[in-house]
Amino acid sequence: MIRTLIAVALLSSLAACRGEPSKLPPIHLNPNMDTQDKYKAYGESKLFEDGRTMRPIPEGTIQHGASRADDALYRGRDEQRATEADEYGPFTAEWPEALKLDAALMQRGQQRYNIYCAPCHDQSGNGKGMVVLANAGLTPPPSFISAEDPNAKRIAAMPVGEIYDTIAHGKNTMPGYAAQIPVEDRWAIVAYLRALQRAQNIYTARN
Repeated sequence: MIRTLIAVALLSSLAACRGEPSKLPPIHLNPNMDTQDKYKAYGESKLFEDGRTMRPIPEGTIQHGASRADDALYRGRDEQRATEADEYGPFTAEWPEALKLDAALMQRGQQRYNIYCAPCHDQSGNGKGMVVLANAGLTPPPSFISAEDPNAKRIAAMPVGEIYDTIAHGKNTMPGYAAQIPVEDRWAIVAYLRALQRAQNIYTARN
């Protein structure tokens, strides 16, 4: 009988607690990391001698992205001609001063071009790469080398910065390759593309 009464009392107490609101915080039998001591901005610290939670910036620290202040190299833009409407300026027609145009860069450009560009543009630049030939419904890219193709002349007239920007961010149906191709390699591809155009007398240096 006593056991029965105890069981009834326990069940009654549990039933009474069900759904009852409480303003007290919940009991955490295993708090883990629910409550953590942490520093907040402009707070006080007893650990550091100056009493501040915010630490001074280490000497030599630079702002994120500040190392890429060369707009000509990293953006293909002429920052000297920037305006309020165009903060980076127009595409540069000159090769970045930080870039060394030599045989090594050209060879690198040929290698990277054959890897990333030739599947669609073909190794010769005629716009009939294996991806295009294997997909009949795919709009072929413009030719870089055909004297009869107005697109080839249009690309030949592009400033080098615009070609660099196209490689980085894409244009029309072409995706951008900024994630796959580093900055220097993009310029190497531009240099090799100019070599393909000059070999077919599509592009003539302006200087």
